Amino acid sequence: MNVESISSFAENTSCNSVLNKKDEHFIISTCRRNTNMTMTPNHNALKNPDESTEDTDAEEKLLVVYFRSGKIGAAYYVLQTGELFILEEIVDRPPEFQMFSNLFRQVEPFMILLDGKNQSSFVQLVKTIVFKNDANDLGRCKLVFLSAKEYNYEACKRRILNLSLPREPPHCTEEERTLFLRTVVDFSQTQTVHSLGALLRYLDLHWSSLNVGLHNNPQFLSLRTISLRDIVTIDDDTYRGLQIFSTISHPSNFKRGVQGSNREGLSLFHLFSRCCSKVGQSKMRVLMQHPSRDIAELRRRQEVVAYFLRSQNDPLMRNICSALRFIRNVNGILAKVKALSAKPYQWKSLYNTLYNAVLICEMCENAGKSSSFLEQLASCDNKKLYEMALYMNRIIDFDQSKTEGKFTVKSGVDPELDRKKRTMASLHGLMSETAKVELERLPSFIEECSMLYMPHLGYLLAVKVWDGMGAREELPGLKFMFQNNEFVHYKSKGCEELDVMIGDTYPEIVAHETRIMMRLTAVLLEHLHTLASVIDNCAMLDCLIAISKTSKEFGYTQPTLVETKSISIKQGKHPLHMTTCEAFVPNDFESNEQVGCVKILTGPNSSGKSVYMKQIGLIVYLAHIGSFVPADSAVIGIVSHIFTRMQSTECIAAHMSAFLIDLRQMALVLQESTSSSLVLVDEFGKGTARRDGAALLAAALGAVLARARRPHVLLATHFLQLHHYIAPSPLLTFLTFDHVMRDGSPVFLYRARTGVAGAGLARHAAAGLGAPALRRADLLARCLQNNDLPPANEQITSKLRSRVEIVKKLILKDII
Repeated sequence: MNVESISSFAENTSCNSVLNKKDEHFIISTCRRNTNMTMTPNHNALKNPDESTEDTDAEEKLLVVYFRSGKIGAAYYVLQTGELFILEEIVDRPPEFQMFSNLFRQVEPFMILLDGKNQSSFVQLVKTIVFKNDANDLGRCKLVFLSAKEYNYEACKRRILNLSLPREPPHCTEEERTLFLRTVVDFSQTQTVHSLGALLRYLDLHWSSLNVGLHNNPQFLSLRTISLRDIVTIDDDTYRGLQIFSTISHPSNFKRGVQGSNREGLSLFHLFSRCCSKVGQSKMRVLMQHPSRDIAELRRRQEVVAYFLRSQNDPLMRNICSALRFIRNVNGILAKVKALSAKPYQWKSLYNTLYNAVLICEMCENAGKSSSFLEQLASCDNKKLYEMALYMNRIIDFDQSKTEGKFTVKSGVDPELDRKKRTMASLHGLMSETAKVELERLPSFIEECSMLYMPHLGYLLAVKVWDGMGAREELPGLKFMFQNNEFVHYKSKGCEELDVMIGDTYPEIVAHETRIMMRLTAVLLEHLHTLASVIDNCAMLDCLIAISKTSKEFGYTQPTLVETKSISIKQGKHPLHMTTCEAFVPNDFESNEQVGCVKILTGPNSSGKSVYMKQIGLIVYLAHIGSFVPADSAVIGIVSHIFTRMQSTECIAAHMSAFLIDLRQMALVLQESTSSSLVLVDEFGKGTARRDGAALLAAALGAVLARARRPHVLLATHFLQLHHYIAPSPLLTFLTFDHVMRDGSPVFLYRARTGVAGAGLARHAAAGLGAPALRRADLLARCLQNNDLPPANEQITSKLRSRVEIVKKLILKDII
């Protein structure tokens, strides 16, 4: 750097800003005349003022979906962590496309890419889902259409074969790489290949606009396959109706829709949100959005929950929870490590994750015999993880790294690096002696001078501005460099000698430590697959421990899972209602081919019909995520779908009334339900004329009963004469809820029994309308029952007569 460029730099930069620059290291030694020489401390500008201990929790996911020939394929990429996921090709049927709906809920993408040439009903449904979520989340998800050529199969296949993954064998040939990728991606699943290829193409073209970090290219740290083949299909209406999730938006319009501004209300997810780690919390949401039909996997989860329910295992559970607090999703950290942009606290987080993952695996060794899942976690290859943690502990000086704000290597790791650091440490004394010598050479009117080291500029002599100094004034034997505020910087003979003898020691140290960091990064990426697998298992363990805590607090019991078509619940309770009610009344439920699989609930308003239905749905749902259930005992047959018609969420964008929404939900039940489905219907037909509603409900029930293989159906209605319109069947059972009358008012017992309700007692539930309105309602009810015209309301007619007389008088007055 020449004098002119240095001067130009100095004129545009203040001294304080230079000394606080994050990437530079300064050493200043000061000497004064007629006083003892003083040496200022090391001014280290590597401290990161905005260092935080946590990265943002928000994950932006880019989803590509391809639908052809009745099959759906998908791939998505997590921008923050570099994780790549592909969906196994699966059949998805119109018009509901429930598999895509399930995928959308699990992924929660910020952008969806579709084939611009495809304008089928699938695209219309995607638009409906995205726009409906936009109305709630203020444009959280974007919809982008790609050119059809981006989905060309051969082009997509070539992009996948050029994909570089950390898991691939080292020093492999092109043929070996191709063979490795064929073991990861099934190229016979054409829709999946189309989706993954289009995703890779979009990332290559738009990475600069998507990425806000320092990476020049997208990082692919893992490629994993997800499957929806075992999922229990549940639609959005069911999730809302059963209160499995209940998101509450921020009350402020300024914060509504902002990432992280929403919170979870009273819901099943809120009840089970007791995970110790953030990866566990994220896993819990995925777990509850993916209820499984895999009975072997569900039993494995039950084994873990049962193990941690035992009191003698509480100390182990507390120790595991203490270690789980440090487990993080390290893919995002490793992406920054690979790009050489990781901060010291991220290295520390990576080390803590490695160390505690090994600790959890070791703690599970004693418990391995009680659960196959714990045995799998205990038998993982934690030797590699231990070696990775050991390398990091022996190489990285975490305390010094935090102080200096950069990757710092411990002493004793590299002799050459230690020599450079010793040289760097001796600069204080050497520069102090040089400053003393230079002060003797300076004119007597200069009382003080400082020796300053600046990377890439070398050693400089700083002199405070004196009275009468002209612009760029030269001193004897010194070469003017630049002036900052009240200090003038020169190049002296002593500075030139230090440049020759020592040179830029600090940049050399940084480069040396960077080379060591790159070798350590290579070791970490080599065992990335093992680390990712262990972290995923730790996240699942965190979820199962959270389930065991909830089950223990509320006295849940282990359900028996069977493959047969049977649901038997003894003394079941509503998991949410029992947390807000001091004395909840439990009820039984039985549904199979012997006792009947279609139940019709009748009873007065507020007698407990809806709560009873929801508790059955939630107990069945909890059994399908591997949880224990709120009941004395339960035998749950595996179901494939859970359908509900409970609440109608009206939306202007839907262009449907509440009754049309009810019809759509009921049509979905009739079209998609199978013999292994659970159907919950609450007061279908109430949105239209009473006769029409009862007729539609009776026809729908008749269609279900006429099937050879009927689903489990639980239906609540106020059409008390419905049994007259349905042919008697051994598969159909009517249930009602008991109540007793005291002082003319009903007292509900909340007990389900066989039978049909005699009256709806709507009049007693409407006490808030006031006595005059209730008396009039009683009169109208009697007239309707006798098929008579109701008498006029004297109160209203008298008021009308008085108003008419007043009007007549005013008219006559005007005429006269």
